[in-house]
Amino acid sequence: MTSPATTPDDTLRKWTPQWSPDHTDPALPPITLITDPHDRPAHTTTALAAHQPEHGCIAVHPTPLATAPAYLAHDLIRALGKHLPPPDIDPPWWTGNADESWRVAVAWTHALGIRHYIVCRAHRITSRHLEHLMALRERTRIRLTLIVSGPTPAALADILNAVSHRHLDTLEAAQHHLNTADHTTPPTDRYPWWQFTPFPGPDDEPWFQLPPRPRRPAGQPGEITTSTRGTPTRLPSHDNPPPATALTPAQHDVVAQRIHTRIAHPVHAAAVAIRALTGYDTDQLPQFTLPTPHRPHADLPAELPAWVRLLHDAARIHAELERFIRPDLPEHLSGADRAFRLSVWEKNDVAHATETCHLVAAPTRRPKPPKRK
Repeated sequence: MTSPATTPDDTLRKWTPQWSPDHTDPALPPITLITDPHDRPAHTTTALAAHQPEHGCIAVHPTPLATAPAYLAHDLIRALGKHLPPPDIDPPWWTGNADESWRVAVAWTHALGIRHYIVCRAHRITSRHLEHLMALRERTRIRLTLIVSGPTPAALADILNAVSHRHLDTLEAAQHHLNTADHTTPPTDRYPWWQFTPFPGPDDEPWFQLPPRPRRPAGQPGEITTSTRGTPTRLPSHDNPPPATALTPAQHDVVAQRIHTRIAHPVHAAAVAIRALTGYDTDQLPQFTLPTPHRPHADLPAELPAWVRLLHDAARIHAELERFIRPDLPEHLSGADRAFRLSVWEKNDVAHATETCHLVAAPTRRPKPPKRK
């Protein structure tokens, strides 16, 4: 899936979920509007049955009466099979930030190869949600199907007047559209983790110990993290480490499933994957480098396993949306060779996300005392 070409003026600006009818791309696939004035259950059940992630088709049932600008983005992220952080920790800052939540949704949409969103009960989402959804459509170039149960709201009618669309008003036409949406596309091989993984992890789920911490890049291991409010919070594994077995490549599929289910932010998910692969601590992640043609010697290998590579791709797309990467410069100058730009509180989020996947850092090696002469 290719994104629209960026102009030089765009290279230093974050992507924000803003949409204007005057700047819509007429070459995008037309929106399909399905109207159901009698609110028949068959429309919803058919739409939800069309949810086929392996074919790039996602059905979304928005949270009722959720009006905050970030909520619909959260619904898209959940429909992709991911969960927001558990309620027993302070929520990461991005969950309350609409722009960042929509950047997360866009990054996953690109990285996971999603080509079609079906949104049920679209008459209940707000005008601002609709504008954010149109911005996502422009950026990802997806097909979009909206199901309206009842009269078409004025805000949606105004948007449809500005974009190409088609209207289906019978159950038979809706079923034909939804049942044949994307099934002609062969399943992607990028979903080995699309199995059900419990969230949160059950108490009897095995814990794995990360590989030993590499010596470089240098850094000081952090044992105490702080919440988003600045309150010190010691991670459970530091006070009372759970029994854990050493993580081996044979368990990487299990870890991949946990990461994809339990970590909603692509950068945090990629960070946990790198930790599982290499043992890097959170203080080392912002410093290590990836190989580039100009600098082939780096902290990570050039060829990452497929399950790590997809997560890293999602993190890289997110960095491009944040404009941390300059596409007009070589990788070693643009910032593309440094995968993670983690603030203090984001390091905490990565540490908590690691434990959400029931992964624990290996014990820190203490330096040997100098020999007495």
